[in-house]
Amino acid sequence: MIKASNIVVGYSLTRRATASSASGSLRFAPYPGKCSPEVDLPPLGSGQTPVAGPLSFEYADGECVMLRGRNGSGKTTLMKTIAGILPPLSGTLEIGGVAVLVPTRIPKVKGFTVSDYVRTGMLAESGAFRKLDRGAESRAREAIRIMELNQLADKDLSRISDGEFQKACVAAALTRRADVLMLDEPTAFLDVENRVMVLQTLQRLAHETGTTIIFSTHDIHDGALYSDSVLAL
Repeated sequence: MIKASNIVVGYSLTRRATASSASGSLRFAPYPGKCSPEVDLPPLGSGQTPVAGPLSFEYADGECVMLRGRNGSGKTTLMKTIAGILPPLSGTLEIGGVAVLVPTRIPKVKGFTVSDYVRTGMLAESGAFRKLDRGAESRAREAIRIMELNQLADKDLSRISDGEFQKACVAAALTRRADVLMLDEPTAFLDVENRVMVLQTLQRLAHETGTTIIFSTHDIHDGALYSDSVLAL
């Protein structure tokens, strides 16, 4: 679940979000003053650089959302805000669990198997040089199963397609127990077959696991076919 009320996203040199965890949810406290279309945002020289907003939306568990907009409209900035990398400049943002932004355009490093790569999603909690415990290993296997990568698990990353690698990226994010999963242009530079495969997989994953998935794309036609809602910037 994710709910935003009148948020403005952008960059701030002087303010940081104050976040508190309660009942498994993350809420960013609103900044002084309510944000509405009538409010004048601080000038660019005051330490704030607004990019998009005010935005209000709400998406339920298991919903697959297409985020669309022209270049520079704030798609990536919005996803970074939802993931907690950037604070909203104003407004409130509530996330019912853990939000993960899946990196894109990662090079496929030769010498790593798909299984090895999926396990990297848990390095932050286990440490780079510590062996994964039984629970973590089980999560990795389950993520590989959910993303239908069993037949590729032992294959070198350099020998799989870009579409298959995108699925591995999603599997790695799943090991972090994501409740909200975001992907920044996951189908960029893919051929038609792999593009459709990735989008179908994302929608299936949302429906089967209850994860709220948000993906940005310029491919509005295919994106609309495999999403439940559209958020336009």
